[in-house]
Amino acid sequence: MRVLFVSDFSLAQNSGGAQQSNDIIIKAGRERGHEITLHTCDSSYIDFLSHYDVLVSSNLEQINHYHPDKLKFILNHQHHVRYEHDSCLYFQPNRRQGIFESAKLSFFSTNFHISQFRKNYGNYFKNVKVVYEPINTSMFNDEGKEKIYDVIYCGYLHPLKGLGNLLDFARDNTDRHISVFGWGENNIEEKFKDFSNIEFHGRKGQEDIAQILKQTRAIYHHPIVDEPFCRMIAEGLLCGVEEIIGSTDRIGAYLEFLNQGKESFRKKCSSAVDIWWDNVEKSYE
Repeated sequence: MRVLFVSDFSLAQNSGGAQQSNDIIIKAGRERGHEITLHTCDSSYIDFLSHYDVLVSSNLEQINHYHPDKLKFILNHQHHVRYEHDSCLYFQPNRRQGIFESAKLSFFSTNFHISQFRKNYGNYFKNVKVVYEPINTSMFNDEGKEKIYDVIYCGYLHPLKGLGNLLDFARDNTDRHISVFGWGENNIEEKFKDFSNIEFHGRKGQEDIAQILKQTRAIYHHPIVDEPFCRMIAEGLLCGVEEIIGSTDRIGAYLEFLNQGKESFRKKCSSAVDIWWDNVEKSYE
């Protein structure tokens, strides 16, 4: 199949969880013989001049803001597949409904994810598949290593991700040592300079994060908005993190882990990429 994959950023442009999942999906699709073009917010309109058997839309916040006319190509494509990672708050209600109603297939990452969409937006989501975000479980696994990190946070540091709550936790729990592996905007490290119990390490690659998680006792995550999945929590649980501190009732991966158990959760993360492509290919038959 010739596939156009439309998303705000590539992994090279932004190393967030959605981009990591998209990159895994795209690489696996190419290995299966599909010809895939990734179209980001900065890509040329020339991409739209070619024929594609399938169009996959993912995160579209930047495209919706800067190039809303590009959404017409998505809405009019005869075989649109929606790959939803987040809460899709950036769309006006009619635009959101139009995007999902135009899709032949819509992927959500957890049961919590789709249930929140139906609760918040309505019951117009059809042909839904719940497939976990794909994770390399050969890299993220529990090796029984000594826990040398007390509490960690890793990933994007932003108010909606609970940055303020993280600082409040550090202020109220001076006996807990917090290691932060992440990135943000506007000299984010300055946020931590007055906290003796926070150590800021900056951005780390996937292999480093895997080793850190295997040696971590607890993860702190108290987001302001729902986390449909949360790669940090999923990877941490797979690596043997013992405690999740924060708003666990609104983190999809944590709820799935409790419901499925560790081994079933691991298998579903591991097989997610193949299940995803099996469903897309079947939808095009």
